Amino acid sequence: MRNGHSSRKIFTLGQYNDKPIRRAYAEEKLSPALFMRFLMTTLTLLGLITCGAHATPLPEIVIQTPRSELDGSYQFYTDLLRLAIAGQYQLTTYQQPMTQNRAFHSLDDGTIDILWAGTNLQREVSYRAIRVPIYGGLLGKRIPAIRARDKARFDAITEPAQLQSLIACQGNQWPDSDILEDNGYKVDRIARFDVMYRMLDAGRCDYFPRAVTEVYSELDEFGEDRLMAYDSLLLSYPFPMYFFTGKDNEELAAFLEKRLTALAHSGELRTFIENHPVTQRAFPLERFRDARIFTLQNKRLPPETPVSDSSLWFSFPESESRTEVE
Repeated sequence: MRNGHSSRKIFTLGQYNDKPIRRAYAEEKLSPALFMRFLMTTLTLLGLITCGAHATPLPEIVIQTPRSELDGSYQFYTDLLRLAIAGQYQLTTYQQPMTQNRAFHSLDDGTIDILWAGTNLQREVSYRAIRVPIYGGLLGKRIPAIRARDKARFDAITEPAQLQSLIACQGNQWPDSDILEDNGYKVDRIARFDVMYRMLDAGRCDYFPRAVTEVYSELDEFGEDRLMAYDSLLLSYPFPMYFFTGKDNEELAAFLEKRLTALAHSGELRTFIENHPVTQRAFPLERFRDARIFTLQNKRLPPETPVSDSSLWFSFPESESRTEVE
């Protein structure tokens, strides 16, 4: 977090009174979709307006740049951050793309102030986790992105052992890779996100498990009909994604934790996830009731995970075809 040095005057969301909008939504005068469109339009417009309301620039929060042109989920994270900071800070992007490990190290040296990632024990020891699951726990509901020509092959999969015989593309620094391998799945660990879909397309792996909230927008960015989201089969494991800061950035972490917790408890975070353009195609979740679901264990889940707070998590439908992986 940095104090701004620009002479440009910023109009902040902190000056905007959104209580009538919240009241209208609470009284069901606005549908969730209409509320979301209005909210996102307002956030975008107010972020662009300048005026002389502040004598000094707002402090900056430096975030990472998109991992590649295929990073279709990036807009979701930045929009959620803008909603959470409520005009008290301004976002600035560090333009050099980073691997996930490099991004975490950049929290240590102050290159960036915040990042978003799936959690594990080591990360929560080394960094300050803001324990409000960004996707409401849906990061651990994984749809295989596959080659469209392989659909019949995946139609025939009814048992975990069949999928375990295939090779999954996955990030070499992602906790998902450890979870998959712990549960007997084969993983081709890949360093750079920008080549993962291309490697799937080229036949270097058989499937690429992506969160139900990520896969559709990412395939849109890939822009080829050779790949598809095979959403008749899901992998499921407890795996929250959090915002992280450095251990020495408690002021920013506490501010965001308070704001995100309030958004979750009020239902606004749920509405945001259900209606954001990046994530909305995952809903309604009931459409996954007939999917084959293979349930995996996550032995690396930190004990501090707030599993008892139901307002933080989406309830995923139980499938008659759910299978536990021993």
